[in-house]
Amino acid sequence: MRSLVCAFTALVLLAACSPALNWRTVALADAPLTVMLPCKPDQAVRDVDWGAGRVPLSMVGCEAGGATWAVSHVLLGQPQDAPAVLERWQRALQKQLQLPATIPAGEPYLIKGGLELPQAMKVEWDGRNAKGDAVVADVRWFARLESSGVRVYQAMVLSPGQPVAAAARDTFVQGLQLR
Repeated sequence: MRSLVCAFTALVLLAACSPALNWRTVALADAPLTVMLPCKPDQAVRDVDWGAGRVPLSMVGCEAGGATWAVSHVLLGQPQDAPAVLERWQRALQKQLQLPATIPAGEPYLIKGGLELPQAMKVEWDGRNAKGDAVVADVRWFARLESSGVRVYQAMVLSPGQPVAAAARDTFVQGLQLR
């Protein structure tokens, strides 16, 4: 039995370190956050309006092991806007994943240095992508005060059909470090 447990543990660790997942530390240039990504990231910026006026949404992410690994963030000028923006961001993802209006709530998520808000949470939602294929979204939302306002974040792993291996997800989540 003991050798079976050791073998299983070794397989889980190898899955997190597989060639498909080439982990690297990425310090975001436009936000005080360091992330661990399993592939060379791409970056993009687009404007969004979630009720606090149009603001640039910065994204960094990549595809590896069949999943999309991404971190997005928005700087808000008014800290009091953070709860509403996080809520609207969550509803936007819910709509994008074609989920019903009422879904189970997430669990609280507090990153070291982050704000303790009811909207700072982690969820795992089973949904559908734009093509109608089954996907699983494992998401963390959090916020942090900055001298110029508050920055809100979304960190997500989007995988086809089933969640990514727990060891890989944990590497990604543990790599989220506010600076």
